[in-house]
Amino acid sequence: MPSLPMTTRVSAYPSYILNMLALAGICVSLLVAFFFQLVLGEIPCPLCMLQRVGLMLVGLGFAMNVRFGPSATHYAIIILSAITGAGVSLRQVLLHIAPGDTGFGSAIFGYHMYTWGFIAFMATIIFSAFMLMVDRKHMAGSNQIIQTALGSVLIGFFLLLSLGNLTSDVLTCGLAPCVGDPQTYIFQR
Repeated sequence: MPSLPMTTRVSAYPSYILNMLALAGICVSLLVAFFFQLVLGEIPCPLCMLQRVGLMLVGLGFAMNVRFGPSATHYAIIILSAITGAGVSLRQVLLHIAPGDTGFGSAIFGYHMYTWGFIAFMATIIFSAFMLMVDRKHMAGSNQIIQTALGSVLIGFFLLLSLGNLTSDVLTCGLAPCVGDPQTYIFQR
């Protein structure tokens, strides 16, 4: 089976490394969520699952930028997904804003994961708007497909994490909407 040549030229457009770093950040976020779920035993709530889907869709946009080069469409996917994720995160923040409410799940540096999610989604929107300005000239030019070995590995790792998260969601609630906050996986009931 012939293999496609991998180029190592990462300067083909200015934001290639920044898009790879953003995709790596999405992977780290999904890994942290998995750590809390699998190691600490904190089963995600329905809103947490929706935030993970938002992260996966944001990651999809960054993965497309890494694989196919920057595109206004890819950035639109990122921004719209981040707006949706921020809305879900803000909803969860507002659910737990009452005095005396301890929130849902563990806190990291004093903030719950949904608060960090809101901050990350808002930062993603700002970052993507900035990147649209940086990549403007490249998007008007040729759509040369660039791919490095590191980019391929990162995209594969992201897809694996996304598949794991989707599988986790199915194991938590089945193919139906979750009723309340899940306490166990469906196979443990």
